[in-house]
Amino acid sequence: MSEHRYDDAISYYGEAVKIEPENSTNYFKLFRVHQRMRRQKDALIDLSKAIKYDPDRHEYRKQRAKILVSIGRCSDAIFDYEHISESGSEPIPEARIAEECKDQIIAAENFYERGDWQNALNFLNSAIGHTDQAPELYMQRAKVALELMDYYSTVSDAGRVIKIDSNNIEAYQLRGDAYFWLGEHEMSKNHYREALRFDPEHEGCKNGHRLIKKIEKKAKKADAAADNGNHKDAIAMWTELINYVDGHQIYETPILHKIAKSHSELGEHEEAYSMAKHAAEVGDRVEGLILLGDLQLAGEMYQDSIRSYREAEDENENDGNSRTIQEKIQAAETALKQSKTKNYYKILEVKRNADLKEIKKAYKKMALQWHPDKNVENQEEASSKFQEVAEAYEVLSDDEMRGRYDRGEDVFENQGGGQRQHNPFSHFQQGGQHFRFHM
Repeated sequence: MSEHRYDDAISYYGEAVKIEPENSTNYFKLFRVHQRMRRQKDALIDLSKAIKYDPDRHEYRKQRAKILVSIGRCSDAIFDYEHISESGSEPIPEARIAEECKDQIIAAENFYERGDWQNALNFLNSAIGHTDQAPELYMQRAKVALELMDYYSTVSDAGRVIKIDSNNIEAYQLRGDAYFWLGEHEMSKNHYREALRFDPEHEGCKNGHRLIKKIEKKAKKADAAADNGNHKDAIAMWTELINYVDGHQIYETPILHKIAKSHSELGEHEEAYSMAKHAAEVGDRVEGLILLGDLQLAGEMYQDSIRSYREAEDENENDGNSRTIQEKIQAAETALKQSKTKNYYKILEVKRNADLKEIKKAYKKMALQWHPDKNVENQEEASSKFQEVAEAYEVLSDDEMRGRYDRGEDVFENQGGGQRQHNPFSHFQQGGQHFRFHM
């Protein structure tokens, strides 16, 4: 065995056991091999057989008690230590550790039954500190962590159990539940499926897997509805999704963001603001405030938008967000400045994030509406509006000019010196680069 030929040693002592099945020494030697191989389960079996044939051998009971403590079975270890003490042996220092471990486990169980998760966790941590590999205590701590919403700890401890016992269905379910609450639904499904390989009728894993499939199906339909402009349907489906699992904050928060944006698309600005504020309360506050600022900007509540962005800036602890927030503050301040003068987006009745296709479509509509030939009775007003529409289109359809405008810079030379001189009919001329109207 000194050459680490453990398999040969096991084979050799195994043969010895067959020849002398009631010889405790052979089992003890097998225990030594399994102990060096860190196969605690086999080592414990060997020691129990050795004690069966020589129950008064103190060395056997000391070794078994030591293993029992190492795997978290401290009450069983005390039985061995008491047996040694009853024979008149000197007090064993390790017995005190086993007593402490036993008391801590009992206290943890009592707090667990009362739903006092934090105290249960504290005593479990103390008990586990006496152990080496304690799967039963890991499982208990994983359950407590789940109640405390410390999902990463649940994943970690349940993973330890699976490493020791790869067939532990309850550990797979615990990991599946934890990943679900972390919003990592694919990982959650994988763990439920793994458990169902061992027990296809396991109710907890079947229900968990079924719920995720249901959520994914509904989420896909809701996203598609929003993409197609059916925002009312999308809001209804997203709301139903939130109601599926009450308190699932990690999953709920992005849905709240989507609902808020759809309300904004529908022009339901107050509802959008309310949903964004709720998202800031239950989820990442900085992200919620940024969303609120975006929606207020879209609703032309420029001062409110600036306040929301600045509040996000004050509470932000993520350097990666700092530049984004600064840029949003600048955009809102520019929009506020533009709102007091000439607002090209408002003239064309488009959103600030409108693309070129939307801008062209709006320009065509507004130009037809205000063309002087179609407004004979109010040609003076129509000519002024028509010129504004053409000027707005000229700026917003040009990337460079639009960029300067969005940054609050002058877009035309000598802009501050008077009215921009512009030919409002240039875009209607035959052969022009844009399009021609048939009046």
